[in-house]
Amino acid sequence: MLKMKLEGTSHNVKRIAVFCVTYNSDTELEQYRSSLERAAEKAEGLVTLDIYVARNTTADNPGYFGAVKRLMDKADVTAYDYCIVSNVDLRMEEDFLRKLAHYDCADDTGWIAPRIWSAKEHRDRNPRQTSRYSLRRLKLLRLLYRFPLFDTLYTKTFYRRKKFSKCRPGTVYSGHGSFIILTRGYIRKCGRIDYPVFLFCEEIWLAEKCRQAGLKVVYDPSMTIYDSEHVSTSKMDHRFLCQCNYNAIQYIIRTFYNKPAPL
Repeated sequence: MLKMKLEGTSHNVKRIAVFCVTYNSDTELEQYRSSLERAAEKAEGLVTLDIYVARNTTADNPGYFGAVKRLMDKADVTAYDYCIVSNVDLRMEEDFLRKLAHYDCADDTGWIAPRIWSAKEHRDRNPRQTSRYSLRRLKLLRLLYRFPLFDTLYTKTFYRRKKFSKCRPGTVYSGHGSFIILTRGYIRKCGRIDYPVFLFCEEIWLAEKCRQAGLKVVYDPSMTIYDSEHVSTSKMDHRFLCQCNYNAIQYIIRTFYNKPAPL
């Protein structure tokens, strides 16, 4: 684990932690960390920024949220106003932390989803989902990943033709998992990240945790992150990734959708 600290000087300083995970992405990590440092400087003493880095390797790879859990277990997450969970193939807009320091966060907000601009798709990747998945849709996705050929065909045909519509700022079901802002309210009600699946469906898990705790997921495109996308997962075998997706959806269905109705 690597930790870096940048101190704020304002009386109303916001304490912010960044828990980021790298997997064979050292160049991207350095670029990301540089953008965090610039954003902290532009915040002009309004934030204290602690950067925690998990370096996953082939020999020791607990996955995305698994690595975040390790980092959070060694930190006092209750001391922060915001806990950011992220990949490293990102760049933060220079005014991002200043805007976050001034953000009027409602008590019932658990997750803030900023604008995440995709360099690959030329669109905002947030919000990930405006409304909750139906059980039928999850089962269809599970079938898609059960057979990797189906996923390949979908990616090369329907997904490329898919039209993405803009979303107004406000409450959504879930944000995108590459950059997540968890509030003090989320940490207080839901605790540290403890997702038992290796990869994928992290956004659904967080959305369901917020839903159970009576917290909102709020999309706010006034803050911008730039995403170069999939630096880590693009290096993994496609069949393996499909199996991970299948296992994750299976877990989500079993945990949040297949519970018996109360008597």
